[in-house]
Amino acid sequence: MDHFPLLDIAIGLTLIYTFLSLLASELTEFLATLLRWRSAQLQRGIMTLLGEAVPGNPHTEEFKNSITGKLYSSSLIASITQRSRWHRRFVGPSYIPSPVFADALIEVLKMLEAEHPSDLLKETDRPVSELAQLLTRIEASNQISPCLKDNLRRLARSAETRAKTTELQMEQFKQEISLWYEFSMDRLSGVYRRKTKLMTILIGSILAVLINADSLFMLRRISENTATRSVIIENALQIQGCETDLSSTQCMAQLDTLLDGTTIPIGWHPVNFHQQFPKYAPTYLLRAVVGWLLTGIAISMGSRFWFQILEQFVEVRETGEKPDEG
Repeated sequence: MDHFPLLDIAIGLTLIYTFLSLLASELTEFLATLLRWRSAQLQRGIMTLLGEAVPGNPHTEEFKNSITGKLYSSSLIASITQRSRWHRRFVGPSYIPSPVFADALIEVLKMLEAEHPSDLLKETDRPVSELAQLLTRIEASNQISPCLKDNLRRLARSAETRAKTTELQMEQFKQEISLWYEFSMDRLSGVYRRKTKLMTILIGSILAVLINADSLFMLRRISENTATRSVIIENALQIQGCETDLSSTQCMAQLDTLLDGTTIPIGWHPVNFHQQFPKYAPTYLLRAVVGWLLTGIAISMGSRFWFQILEQFVEVRETGEKPDEG
């Protein structure tokens, strides 16, 4: 396999993408934490689930008086809410377990005020279940959207059908709410992953421009310069110690040493610049833009993806003919 240039080129590019993906993923995670993407996405998803309009400012009185606002103010949700150091106010959690959500929603529903309080007394002449009492309060409230009322009716009917006794209806109702919430959160997780993917592509493209990581230029340089390619491949075999943990200090130190000690076509060095832009022409600039974008897309695949491919390439390259028995 020592004379297989295509495999050598693939290993060289994969090594570069692995290092850049590590850096881009850390930047994306830092921005997600700083801007509270997860908590904001969860709050918007819960408001959509409860059939309420998403406000521009979640700290207004309108939000606090909504079902979602009361849900976040409940004791169960408030116990997992932390105060932001930057904004000096409470921000919503980034994750709410489904049993906690179900208990908190029922707690809020039991405290609703009826539009016509007399409606709550219609069924007091005969014993009714706890679930039936809760549904009566829900129907009599004007704070719940019609969409949420319809969903709660459907969940209550399912609970009444599945529960063996009247006493178990409320417990079954909580389970139905939990399943309803989990299904919505699965869809919300897909939306969040897509948004994070687009943000990672953007961050990767910006990073590619800042350090001049042009995939088309790197491909041409590695394929043309046999000596550079050989150095990259020889050093690539040294990172096998990263198999246990890609983010370990030892692994990051090896990658830094590898990239510092290897001549690769990355950076705004005058030699790279003159080879990448032999003359001032829109064609070369357009080609560089396409190369930077390709790098951003490759970075968005993630370091784990590229490291697994690198392992496969290295394993193929190390595979050779069995030594003769002497």
